[in-house]
Amino acid sequence: MKTLTFYSYKGGVGRSLALVNIATRLSEFGKKVCIIDFDLEAPGLHLKLPVNHSILKSDYKGIVDYVYSFSNNGVLEENIKEYTLELSINENSRPITLIPAGNTNSENYWKKLSTINWYDLIYENPNGLAFFLKLKEIIQEKIKPDFLLIDSRTGISEMSGISLSLLADQVVIVAANNKENLNGAKKIIASLSNPENSILNKLPKINFVLSRIPFTDRPEDRNKENLLVSRIRREYLSPFVNDINVIHSDRELEEVEKIKIAYEKDENNAQISIDYLKLFEVLTKDDLTENEIRRFKNIRQSERLYFQASNSNNPSIQIELINKAIELNKSNLELYLFRARVYENLKDYSNSLDDLNYILSKNINSINAIYAKIRIFINKKEYQTANELSSIYLENRRSDIQLLTYKIIIYTYLKEYDLAEEICTEIISINPEYSAGYSSRANVKRLKKNFDSALDDIFKALELDSENIQAIGTLAEVYAELGRMNDFYIHFENSVKLNREFMLQVINEEDIYKQIKDDERFLSLLQKYNLYFY
Repeated sequence: MKTLTFYSYKGGVGRSLALVNIATRLSEFGKKVCIIDFDLEAPGLHLKLPVNHSILKSDYKGIVDYVYSFSNNGVLEENIKEYTLELSINENSRPITLIPAGNTNSENYWKKLSTINWYDLIYENPNGLAFFLKLKEIIQEKIKPDFLLIDSRTGISEMSGISLSLLADQVVIVAANNKENLNGAKKIIASLSNPENSILNKLPKINFVLSRIPFTDRPEDRNKENLLVSRIRREYLSPFVNDINVIHSDRELEEVEKIKIAYEKDENNAQISIDYLKLFEVLTKDDLTENEIRRFKNIRQSERLYFQASNSNNPSIQIELINKAIELNKSNLELYLFRARVYENLKDYSNSLDDLNYILSKNINSINAIYAKIRIFINKKEYQTANELSSIYLENRRSDIQLLTYKIIIYTYLKEYDLAEEICTEIISINPEYSAGYSSRANVKRLKKNFDSALDDIFKALELDSENIQAIGTLAEVYAELGRMNDFYIHFENSVKLNREFMLQVINEEDIYKQIKDDERFLSLLQKYNLYFY
């Protein structure tokens, strides 16, 4: 069993996300993986795993319960599996065993955590250190993982010290590019590299990860990045660490941490996936068989082909590259999803549906495939089929706003305006701060000729989001319906300036624009912004 501890001096640098990516990739290689969430004050490792989180609703136990039992009762429980969750990532991977921090929704969790005296447990209890070594031994005997991955507490604490110096074979230290992170990492690296601080007379191998580095293809920016890496190596890591692994970032990742391997890719994060593959290669050096190494190289080449495809604007080239990527890594369902999107954009709905159906045959809960399938039937104007599909998926996802939004679109096309309005109201009840909920309801009310109430919803939508394109466009349409043409043209032009492509679609779908298609002022705006009727 190889033990990897993931550590950061400060939070918010992508430490847990890095662990989840590595764990998921290991499971794809058929490795038995066990994870411990030791970030006890802010646990959330389970939420970053691409699994159905409904499994966590029951009253489960975790590492806090295990440690509490020992610290208060002196009982070392052998049945560690009572404190684990088996999480299935996908059909092509082995389940991951998670020892969570505990059930944080339970008051008992926080009571137990607050009563554990970590200093006394580790330094005053003669069996304290032996307890953690025995825990590792029990995990090895009962769970039999190939890899044990530990998500450590941040900062300097008793538990971070245990997970770094006592339990780890290798340490992954993650830091962002700021002095507080780097100075903290420097102190920890120096301490771990000092033989006098070694508890078991062994020093863990240290891997340093520089995270949250913006990615760019521009040569001048790449040169700046290389200079930055050299400076950090010289000022903070030398002489203890020579190699720096870089995990790039993007705007999406800065907003919401989420897994960046083969489950939620887009054109912006392919490089990040490649970054994690490089880190995976470093951490598993000498741990993979020849066949696994060969497979790893295929996966890495597949990721590079995906990266090239995502940066191409030529659909033919995109499909050619993705076809090659799929040949190298047939188990990566996200590649099929990318190809399905390309086919959808080409209006080749048959091939797109073939890919989507294949994805859903392997993973029935692939939400992006579900969205795409419904969307295709809407685009094909097969509204009853789209309606039936959305109803099926909503049975278990009633609060899924995207599915509910598709339902609004379907009911609108079917002219079931009352039903569409009900769904809009349902969305607003789920999230009263969701601007699109109000703008969607405003559009439905406009179609029902309920203009005063539509205006109320429009102004609420704009209060929540002043650039809500649907709200601005609907406002223009309401004014047209009321005969206030000067107001119509003002807001129509504003909406076109905000999102021309959206309004191009709107003018070809809404009857109100066909009614004014011969108006000279309207024609001049069409010409000005290169708008046209299909």
